[in-house]
Amino acid sequence: MSHAPVRLDITRGIATLTFDRPEALNAINVEMAQTLLALCEQVQGREDVRVIVLSGAGRAFMAGGDLAAFAASDAPAHVASAIIEPLHAALRLLAQLPQVVIGSVHGPVSGAGMSLALGCDLTVAASNTRFCLAYSAIATSLDGGGSWHLLRQLGRQRALRLALCNSVLSANEALALGLIAHVVPVGSLHEDTLCLARKLASGPTFAYGQIKHLLRQAASHTLEEQLDAEHRAFRACAETADFREGVAAFFAKRQAVYTQS
Repeated sequence: MSHAPVRLDITRGIATLTFDRPEALNAINVEMAQTLLALCEQVQGREDVRVIVLSGAGRAFMAGGDLAAFAASDAPAHVASAIIEPLHAALRLLAQLPQVVIGSVHGPVSGAGMSLALGCDLTVAASNTRFCLAYSAIATSLDGGGSWHLLRQLGRQRALRLALCNSVLSANEALALGLIAHVVPVGSLHEDTLCLARKLASGPTFAYGQIKHLLRQAASHTLEEQLDAEHRAFRACAETADFREGVAAFFAKRQAVYTQS
């Protein structure tokens, strides 16, 4: 059996998807994109999954697309579609899932890797992380949702500067720009990510999902639409056992125990 380019591990409510082509710095190829989509589809609907983590094996999270696959092909546009179609389908699914998606990134995070990191709900970066879009350096444009996330997180001018000039950002620079949530020492990335994932996995999963969807759709809504969406989400949360537990724990001055998926 060939080595899978993406591994899935589900432990204590945490589904970890690990890009596993370390010899290629986890550069994404057709097989990796297809495997990522298949594993995301496996996670969908599982009540035992409360948090999702994306990580990379070896020295990098993901150093962009697999340029060797393009160089070896007489039809690079077909190779591009064969990678992008399943990749984008996987990213749509991750955005729609109620579970919070944590990016755990380190080393080179370039091209599609940076787009994926930007698209996570929360991204934790090791201090040795280096972010670079790198697309225009090989005369192509962005994929993986990078253009969507950059515009909303940075504004047009700064987004264009990064995309056109291929500026390299340190982890702390990315944090200062609001592109990631947290920077941690290289040696503690796994443990710090796991600590965050466990905290979220023990929390009110349904409410987290409502918060995730509200914030992801807010930029495309009018205020009136968002107020209506907030009303619907709050009512849905108020009907859950977790909400009743949260209120009871508040008045009892004890730690709430959330059980709803």
